[in-house]
Amino acid sequence: MSNNEELERARDKLKKLGVDWALVSSRENVTYVSHFETPTEFGFYEDAGYVHPLCLFAVNQSASCLVVQSWYEPLIRDRDAVDQVLTHSVYDFGKLISPRDSFLTSLRQALRSAGLDHIKARLAIEEKTLPTVVLRVLLEEFPHLELLEAEPALMAARLVKTPRELGLLRAAAEVNRAGQQEFLCQWKTADQHELAVWGACMRAMQMAAMRPLDFFVETIVGSGIASFDGGPKDRIGRAGDMALADISIRVNGYWSDTTNTVLVGSGEPTTRQRLYGVAAREAFYAAAEALRPGRPVSQVFEAAQLVLGKHGLSCPHHVGHQTGTMVIESPKIVPYDHTIVQAGMVFAVEPGVYEGAGGTIGARMEKQVIVHETGPEIVPDFEWGF
Repeated sequence: MSNNEELERARDKLKKLGVDWALVSSRENVTYVSHFETPTEFGFYEDAGYVHPLCLFAVNQSASCLVVQSWYEPLIRDRDAVDQVLTHSVYDFGKLISPRDSFLTSLRQALRSAGLDHIKARLAIEEKTLPTVVLRVLLEEFPHLELLEAEPALMAARLVKTPRELGLLRAAAEVNRAGQQEFLCQWKTADQHELAVWGACMRAMQMAAMRPLDFFVETIVGSGIASFDGGPKDRIGRAGDMALADISIRVNGYWSDTTNTVLVGSGEPTTRQRLYGVAAREAFYAAAEALRPGRPVSQVFEAAQLVLGKHGLSCPHHVGHQTGTMVIESPKIVPYDHTIVQAGMVFAVEPGVYEGAGGTIGARMEKQVIVHETGPEIVPDFEWGF
């Protein structure tokens, strides 16, 4: 197995719990420890498959095993990240296959190959995502195992990104940038349908990545921007409206999250529109500059709010959050979180200001910030709307 720094970090955190083995089941943690971009399943794949991919690994030795549906095997790019890949069939033309039985055969094989059927051991699991069928097998067939919760240790492992992760996050940010550039370009022309603009942004990013993407793209145009009336919806952007795009995409297992606010058409913003757009932008830079190693994230929130306060405004939500194998990871940039910022953390910084119900104006500005000892690195870079 090649050097898998993410798996080693997970092992290091789990050792402190006295854990012998771990069985991870969430998409974000399977992706983290195995380097396999665990798919977001829906439609046929959700219905035909039986369980999501799992990863079993030893904490005090090098053994690791990825348990995955057979049709995903060709998608495993880094086969050296784990020692073994066990596949189970879920569908085959001309054959009657029980996905449940096929999966259970692979699960039992993985557990028995690890020797867990005849030893006492402490097994860390993820209570939130472990399938009931797996828990039943563990309790009924492997009674010598003591089960512990793995999530806090795995969250701690993912807190600071590895050099490999930083490269993947930068790459995802570049794909995201293609969407924001298209958004800015599209709204230079008024009287367009919001869904058409949304579709153009998605096409631009998927062409940039040359593959389909997992995404959450919220677009809002017109008065809805003042009160979080998300979209895309059946709306037409008129000249002089404000428009917002909050783009979250997943590329190779890692998320990028950005937001931009623009003016529809080629005219000039009103004084109040400019106030909101400029205030959000300036608050972004204040928060980005405050992301320095050794500071609590609560101070980052305060830095953004201080700038907004000078404009007579305030952000009603968090000012940002970490990103990684999840689009929103801890810590969030809020006044009550005093987690210390460390070099290697990656935050999506997103201060926003809104007139609220009955208003017509709002703005949110968001890019990602990689924390370095020497200062913040902003990714991706794209033109602000204000």
